[in-house]
Amino acid sequence: MVLLAACGSGTGASDGTVSVWIQNGAQSKAIATFLEQWGKDNDTEIEVTVQASDSYLDALQLALKTGKGPDVFDASNAQVLAPAGFLQPLDDVLSGDDLAAYESALQKPSPYIYNDKIYAVPTTADTTRLAYNKDIFAKAGLDPKKPPATFSEVTSACAAIEASDQGAYCFGLPLKWVGWAGWMLDPAITNSDADLTGKGIFNVEAQEYQSEKYKPGVELYRELIAKKWAYPGASSLENDAMRAAFSNGKVGMFISTSWDVGVLNETNATKVDWAAAAVPAPDEAKPVRQAMNAGTPYAINASSGNAADAADVLKTLIGSDLNAKLGKTGLTFPIRKDAAAAAEASVKWPQYSDYTPSPSDEAWFVAPTALLNVQGENFRDSLARLILGTENIDSGLASVAKTYNNAFKDAVDAGQIETKNFSRAGS
Repeated sequence: MVLLAACGSGTGASDGTVSVWIQNGAQSKAIATFLEQWGKDNDTEIEVTVQASDSYLDALQLALKTGKGPDVFDASNAQVLAPAGFLQPLDDVLSGDDLAAYESALQKPSPYIYNDKIYAVPTTADTTRLAYNKDIFAKAGLDPKKPPATFSEVTSACAAIEASDQGAYCFGLPLKWVGWAGWMLDPAITNSDADLTGKGIFNVEAQEYQSEKYKPGVELYRELIAKKWAYPGASSLENDAMRAAFSNGKVGMFISTSWDVGVLNETNATKVDWAAAAVPAPDEAKPVRQAMNAGTPYAINASSGNAADAADVLKTLIGSDLNAKLGKTGLTFPIRKDAAAAAEASVKWPQYSDYTPSPSDEAWFVAPTALLNVQGENFRDSLARLILGTENIDSGLASVAKTYNNAFKDAVDAGQIETKNFSRAGS
């Protein structure tokens, strides 16, 4: 195997070599090493290129358009690549066991299913939870074994933390972070309605944006900031800075994602005693799931000259052996249950099991948001403005819904979007 580091060019592997592109990250070396040994054991020449994450999607699309794309690759933008014809359908590649292992992550509508065909298989789960500092809770007279389950319980806990005069803030809300709405607001709203998905709150049954359902979340976050219960400077606060504050015992809780286990424990080397629980829900809502993202999807180039070997490599990338190995580092949460169980039994951090995918964790349905030509402010910036300001929330959210529904209608009318790819029935 040849391991290359690249900044954007295609590898153009030939002569029977299977070229593989992965994104640079904590697991890239382990993936490359595993493929190297697999290639030796199976008499397959593999060339792995580790691409810079910040330019990966652009580099991949350019390589595919110019005929220099890899045979197998991380297809995080499958929602764009499949309609463009760059991905090979995998229905004849995947075995019954493969489909069973990833059944929970391949429910329509999915970013990895287009026109009823599977084009990529996601291997990792990004689960969402409420991370909280047990010591801060205990000193505030709160039960560390019973973290807030509703929005009103969040505000009650914040009042108690403020009254305990610990020098800590109740809640971390990094509105400067580009992912704050998708990871820190969408789960709390969509967990109570199985038809809803994030990125503007799209209802897959009604086939419309229902952004007005953000209201209880916007009200909660507005109150946290107004009462100075949120960590200071929310409008300019990045996620890394907020997590550093939590790691140093200055934040009581925040809506977190499974990757935070590694960030808090390894990167930040936190000494605080913390745990995770279900994301709190609006008071009147009844959670029916815990929303998660199904990520790190692998696909095969539709123009691959090594289709058979590429299929074997893809099945290795989604297989139990590799995913269990990656999961045991504590930095990855495998979707497939056999790998997840092996990882959970080995990881040293007690919080890992709090984020391991459970039966209540369900992959978000895909929303058409990324394919829309939205005129004006995007939903994320609109939500931040409503949280930070005094504008009427109802009218503000109605405007967001109108903007996105108009863009959705325009895309459908222009033939740019087929509604069947964003409905559960697929028709």
